[in-house]
Amino acid sequence: MNNLLYKKRYLAGLLLGSLFLFSCGSSSGDEEEVDFDSSDLTNQYWYANPYLSSGYSYDDAVIVCRFESGGILKRQEFSGRRDEVAGSWTLVDDELVIRDTTISESNEQDWFIQSSSTASYLKLNSESGTREFYTNIDDLEDVTADAYVVNELYIVDGVFQSAYKMEYVVYGSSLSEVTVLPDASTSLEMEDFTDYLGEKVFYLKEEDRYDYFDVFEGASEVKFYLKTDDGDQYKLEEQVYDSVIPVLDNYSITSSHSVGSSSITINWTAIDEGDIYYYVEILDQDENEYQPMFRSTRQSASAGEAKTLTIDSSTASEYENLDDLVVGEDYYVKISGFKYEDGIDADNSSNKEENIQAVSRYIFKAGSW
Repeated sequence: MNNLLYKKRYLAGLLLGSLFLFSCGSSSGDEEEVDFDSSDLTNQYWYANPYLSSGYSYDDAVIVCRFESGGILKRQEFSGRRDEVAGSWTLVDDELVIRDTTISESNEQDWFIQSSSTASYLKLNSESGTREFYTNIDDLEDVTADAYVVNELYIVDGVFQSAYKMEYVVYGSSLSEVTVLPDASTSLEMEDFTDYLGEKVFYLKEEDRYDYFDVFEGASEVKFYLKTDDGDQYKLEEQVYDSVIPVLDNYSITSSHSVGSSSITINWTAIDEGDIYYYVEILDQDENEYQPMFRSTRQSASAGEAKTLTIDSSTASEYENLDDLVVGEDYYVKISGFKYEDGIDADNSSNKEENIQAVSRYIFKAGSW
């Protein structure tokens, strides 16, 4: 969802959407003087919902922009809260001039701020129509969406093999319906679960989770249709980049644990590639991935490094509930290797976990607890 408002191939659709959604406005603005200055505009996010249809082909995703001090214009990919510099802006009286270099170096658009605008509501008119922005959309406050490619090990006729599949994850406590649109001809309903932190999360339905393919075809744009408990409708866009990772070496993965002990040691060999991180999880006898009994903190590794993690009740973790494992019952170990999307700082980006690009994972029955 790069450059939501003004990138070339979306511009016509967005302007058309404005005409459908709002009445056409004069390019000279309202006659009443506008009491609105740059301090009302700058250094906050502005959101617009030009939703038209749940279909993929409509260019009507949530628009997020930010007018920063110094005339810097930013756009945000709302699904993963990714900002990027898109151009520049100036405000003189009630005329907002936007220059967006993602369309062309010379692109310039004139918008007129209407008298009803406030520090939290922005109404803009142009020759193309009217657009309304708000400083928040309450329904989407905790919503994130991600799409990533998985290189997965699975068993066919008793033999491990690997293949790719796509996975999608959407968080949002007020969402009642989520559909992922991988392309113009595919629509997949998602279902909600409660994760290990008690948050509402949407994943593909069981019957849609195993659509494997041998060749990853590269970058694509995924869209998500969202409906809230109040019946409001939105669409988000998410960029999948042209990058995968090799499959984990399952033969290097071992675990050691004495029945009745509260300690387990996991060994694995890191993927032979840099900037890959890992999570180690302990699952119950039902192999419940949504509510693991233990989830490690993020583990870094050099390419091809031999890794060891000893897990007990004192090991640093994102979540730990080992006491609920029943002695004598089977348990599983899950190791996930992953990398972040292009441009995401693995250490300093606050939104890194919402911007996963590629995953490889291996789950195996480790024995009896």
